[in-house]
Amino acid sequence: MNRQEIVGVVFLLLVLTLPGASALSLPWSGLPIFGTESGAYPIRLDGVEQSGNIAVVTWDVPPNCLTGYGTVLISKDGRTVKERVYLGRLKPWGKKVAVFLNVKEPVYVKLRITAGNGVFISSWVRLTPKSVPRFLPTGYTTTPTADNGEIQPQFFQFVAVLVIVGLTAWDAYDTYKTCKAYGTDSMECQIQGAFFIVGLAVPGDEEIKFVTKLGKKFGVTDDIYRILKRTGIINHADEVLEKFSHIFDDIVKHGDDAAKALDDLVREGVSKEAIEDVVKHGATIKGVKEGIERFAEKSSFTVLNNGEEYEVVLEREGLIHAYLRHVWGYEMTSPRKSVTTFWPLGQRIVDPKTGRVVQLPKVFRNEKELREFLDEVVKRALKDPDYQEKFFKNGAPNRKFGIPVNLKKLGMHVDGIDVVQLEFKFEGGRFVLKTAYPTKGSAVWEYNKYLGWRVKR
Repeated sequence: MNRQEIVGVVFLLLVLTLPGASALSLPWSGLPIFGTESGAYPIRLDGVEQSGNIAVVTWDVPPNCLTGYGTVLISKDGRTVKERVYLGRLKPWGKKVAVFLNVKEPVYVKLRITAGNGVFISSWVRLTPKSVPRFLPTGYTTTPTADNGEIQPQFFQFVAVLVIVGLTAWDAYDTYKTCKAYGTDSMECQIQGAFFIVGLAVPGDEEIKFVTKLGKKFGVTDDIYRILKRTGIINHADEVLEKFSHIFDDIVKHGDDAAKALDDLVREGVSKEAIEDVVKHGATIKGVKEGIERFAEKSSFTVLNNGEEYEVVLEREGLIHAYLRHVWGYEMTSPRKSVTTFWPLGQRIVDPKTGRVVQLPKVFRNEKELREFLDEVVKRALKDPDYQEKFFKNGAPNRKFGIPVNLKKLGMHVDGIDVVQLEFKFEGGRFVLKTAYPTKGSAVWEYNKYLGWRVKR
């Protein structure tokens, strides 16, 4: 990998992590400012970093700023706008927006976002060059133009990187590859550049160190990079794998916590494909890890057959499957398993067909309470003669079977749940629970790949 590619990867990592930088809900976020743009909401300056002529200006976007169109305004005197650079549609949601540029002469810049709920604008920020102009071996130049009175913003020259909040990691990398292949002034790059433009020429070790410093400022850590490599989310060429784009998106939003949770889940044997699928349906990586910790602890009971005891175990593998599939909808669109019923924990499931969010009822407060309920169902079922006999066939252990447990028969009452299905296999001299899910009740929602959502009353 040559230097330009290395730098491109560094910029990519910065792009990937920037949206995860959170902004505090500060008092100024809801107050309009007055003056030349009366009624606009203020965008607070987060900071200015500069190495030589390479500068990055970062703004905290107010939490009350909904998705809107961004514009960088450039002025010679801090009063009259001379240039406008359109950033396209942003999704700030209380995040940050950063602009990288090469400063050739003293200029003022500020950010404006026009959203459906108002106009948001920052104050002017003054930038001055800190090194003499020079030519670069890449063919790009920082030599000033003959007309010193004309502002020449460098967004289509040299190191122009506009980092826009709200992109998925795959969008970022796809744009990087397009602009590298066709050039920053090509039509292909400009189409992708509706989001941002990736510059490829950053010469010298000092600039690379500067970018690395900025990356760490925005949350790019060595740990995150190592986790992404170790778990196979990016390959040996540092390319983003498209099939894990939702995992990337979650790490973009939640940073170190999400990356650490991903690492822990993969080490425990949870497949990346399963994690990707449930995150696509509305879960977070950290939430999945915490849910499994509360739900998937092993427990065991006994069942009698002609005076002989057999162990009945709830092990992590089956419990993890029950959690991923029947809480977050793992493989809910699979042709092999086209019907999925859900435990009602109040979770919000993204409908894979329409993209709409489906709010499920909340019967259990959390995964721990659900697990305590499940243990009680198994415990009582093992004491009921009708359910005991399901474990044996012709006097021998039944190898594979399911039991539809009627809660009323067990003397249990849970609002909205009437019947629970328990699936067992006889393995290694024990009955092992493979999965458990509700099948009937006013709070039991079912997703059918072909019919959509319905309640299993």
